[in-house]
Amino acid sequence: MSAKFLPIALLLAAANLAADELIAPQVSRLKLRPQALVQGDAVRLADVLEFDEADPRLSGQIADATIVTGLAPPTQVEITYHQIGQRLTELRVNAARVLVSGPLQCRVALEAPPPLRTSEAAPEPDPGRERERADRPRASQSSVPLNNAARTTTLADAIRAHVSDGLADLGGTVEIDFELAGREHLELTSPPDEFTIRSPRGRRLGLREFSVQVRRDGRVQRTVQIAGRVRLVRQVVVAEQPLNVGSYVQAERLGTATRVFTEDGDFGLTHAEAIVGQQVRGFVRAGEMVRSADVKPVDLVERSRPVTVVGEGPVRLRVTGVALESGGYGDTVRVRLGEARKDRREVRGVVSGPGTVRLAAAGP
Repeated sequence: MSAKFLPIALLLAAANLAADELIAPQVSRLKLRPQALVQGDAVRLADVLEFDEADPRLSGQIADATIVTGLAPPTQVEITYHQIGQRLTELRVNAARVLVSGPLQCRVALEAPPPLRTSEAAPEPDPGRERERADRPRASQSSVPLNNAARTTTLADAIRAHVSDGLADLGGTVEIDFELAGREHLELTSPPDEFTIRSPRGRRLGLREFSVQVRRDGRVQRTVQIAGRVRLVRQVVVAEQPLNVGSYVQAERLGTATRVFTEDGDFGLTHAEAIVGQQVRGFVRAGEMVRSADVKPVDLVERSRPVTVVGEGPVRLRVTGVALESGGYGDTVRVRLGEARKDRREVRGVVSGPGTVRLAAAGP
């Protein structure tokens, strides 16, 4: 290449690099280690997860978070996929932007930290170096060698991503327990291979089969069959107090909890405010998940029926009017105030309960 074309080539290379960074997926890939060695009485996420392909901001936020504490070394403990998913949920990590791969559990050996020799003074900690050490897992903690230069995706990772895409509308975290048959293929990596994954339509959770076409250098090398049991971990709306048939759902009676779904069906509700004011059609015990079939939307205010109008402000208002429209909880309706024709005026308010309208603004 001549000298006069060299600057142009460098500019094109820089532009390509910038473009790659812009279109890079915003998914942090975390990999569970098969084993780890920890000194102390607690296990952190950085001890059992590899953060090589994770957003540095995410690493800084969660790497030091503990999973289990209060252990008495020397001892051993197993950290499972389910525990990792629960901890990430507790830390309010966006499950749609995190993909966890690797073995089904990590075996952690804990040992007591070596005693500090009295002839040596403990060095002052360097905050910058400690943060860097937390973000970069130690090679001694895993039998898997770290290679920052090569970014590879295993077939197991690719299948998890395939399933996560199909369940993205539900939110939550996807977990897969692969069957023994075909498990030897799960460690195939891309590159050098490329994967095309197909699965039958219909079933989303439970036992699923995946047909994977493996290509290398543009040529099909083989087609393998992989089976695994898919489950979904997500936050759902639960009843913190019993919901009786015929009553109206109140916000203070609802809460959220983590549930694990192993089969297709009703996956519950994720937003409590969506059902506040609806009528209970099926009894729900305290602690149970609220299903869409347990409630039904109803008009809390009916047209031409008396309503109580409540106003908030320096002067509290509480008068009786007549609804000019029907509406459910949160709907805006028109209300007529005054009995005599000359005293009548129209106001608008928001339905806040059975036969109750909270004043929004007066009409002309």
